[in-house]
Amino acid sequence: MIFRKLLRILHRDFGYFIVGMTIVYALSGIYLNHRHDFNPDYKIFITDFKVELPGKTELTATDVKTALKTVDEDVVYKKHYLNNQGNIKIFIENGEAVIDPETGKGTMQYLQRRPFIFSINKLHRATLGSMWKWVSDLMAVILIFVAVSGLFILKGKRGFKRWGWWLMAAGIVVPLVFALIYI
Repeated sequence: MIFRKLLRILHRDFGYFIVGMTIVYALSGIYLNHRHDFNPDYKIFITDFKVELPGKTELTATDVKTALKTVDEDVVYKKHYLNNQGNIKIFIENGEAVIDPETGKGTMQYLQRRPFIFSINKLHRATLGSMWKWVSDLMAVILIFVAVSGLFILKGKRGFKRWGWWLMAAGIVVPLVFALIYI
């Protein structure tokens, strides 16, 4: 009985410890599961605009930067060129802009990080360096412990021997079926 009491105490305390991390991982997992439906890390902004361009045939980087600043003060210019359609294609930080030099009409597309979601997705992917990888591994070990110790805490007709092993088997079969069908 001492073993079961110790198991219950450890199960409870480790369970409390990982609640927050599990919620963060679960939220991130939902976003990452839908990465084919939308970009979970970035929002895509598209802005139509009109600018005044100097009447020169060759626009300098300064001319293009000045025109972009009238659209958005925070735009960071990188490079530009004249594309095959005769439009000015401008590379900006996290995006691009295209301007028709004759009319001055243009479109700007750029990405902006989703503040909280971007961060938790980086945590979920364990791309923050080796220290976070070890923290993430520790959480996985604790989750395994909580899952396995939970099997032995209850006894009686709702315990593992009578009821729990059926549900555990179902929990193993469901992902295996999907793996066999789709992989």
